[in-house]
Amino acid sequence: MNKIKSFFKLIRWTNLLMIAIMMLLVYYCLMSPLSYYYSSVLPPAPAFLLLVMSLVFIVAGGYVINDYFDVEIDKYNKPDKLLITKVFSEKDAIFSYRILTFVGLSLGLASSIVALNVKFYMLFAILILLTCLLYSYSRTYKKKLVLGNIIVSFSVAIAVFLPYLFEILYLSENLLLLSVCKEIVITIVYFVLIYTMFAFLLTFIREIVKDAEDVDGDGRTHCRTIPVVYGISKTKAILYIFVLLLSILLLAYGYILFKMELYVTLAIIMLVLLCLLFLVVKIYKANGKRDFHSLSIMTKIMMFIGLLSMLFL
Repeated sequence: MNKIKSFFKLIRWTNLLMIAIMMLLVYYCLMSPLSYYYSSVLPPAPAFLLLVMSLVFIVAGGYVINDYFDVEIDKYNKPDKLLITKVFSEKDAIFSYRILTFVGLSLGLASSIVALNVKFYMLFAILILLTCLLYSYSRTYKKKLVLGNIIVSFSVAIAVFLPYLFEILYLSENLLLLSVCKEIVITIVYFVLIYTMFAFLLTFIREIVKDAEDVDGDGRTHCRTIPVVYGISKTKAILYIFVLLLSILLLAYGYILFKMELYVTLAIIMLVLLCLLFLVVKIYKANGKRDFHSLSIMTKIMMFIGLLSMLFL
């Protein structure tokens, strides 16, 4: 029983749940206006659920291989939470990674074939690319300046954009249907891109915060993260810049929502903006590992709140 509980910790089940919720919200809240045209305008629900499960398994494998390559770093950063070598052997980790990745890619292939027919390879190629990126991040790019942060942020953002891409590829099988839905498809993409950018920027902020939290262990193992290379004070300045960029995005989105009289969604976005203001104060006061850990949790909560705003669109 202890091993099962540890395995769920290893694959970060709460993060996986967030990814699944993210994709479902985009599909059923942002894409739903398309169904007003024709009932068959959305891909079959079973095919989409296979895609969600595919991404969840692929990302779960990414978490496992990340911990496998991070054993030495985690001995410094989180010795009490070290799972590989303490609970699972390195051989167990590699086996789990291969199984999770194989199942994820298989589900993705099945989803692509069911919904996209001859164009299945387009979606499947993206899933393979994501798998390669996650592996490369864990093995090499995690220790590279900024590049690792970008890869992780992209991996989260793709979970927002993928349902829309899935829909467009599905509609491209019927050009007449696509032409009928053209206007609403164009409108929807603006909302999808806003939430994609929101997910990317907030994840990027969180990744820098996590690097600040782990600066001691990363420095000892020669990782070239932003806090290791530039120090904590300059890292805070970089965080302020990205918080400002995210604030500008949310203010612009808030203006759009106000013009469209979507007041409930607007209220939630304003709440996220308020949290960003509080985040700046917390960043300014942050000094040690515990402070940056609380900031990391705060950004995760903000992500969840922001994504829930889709429910009221």
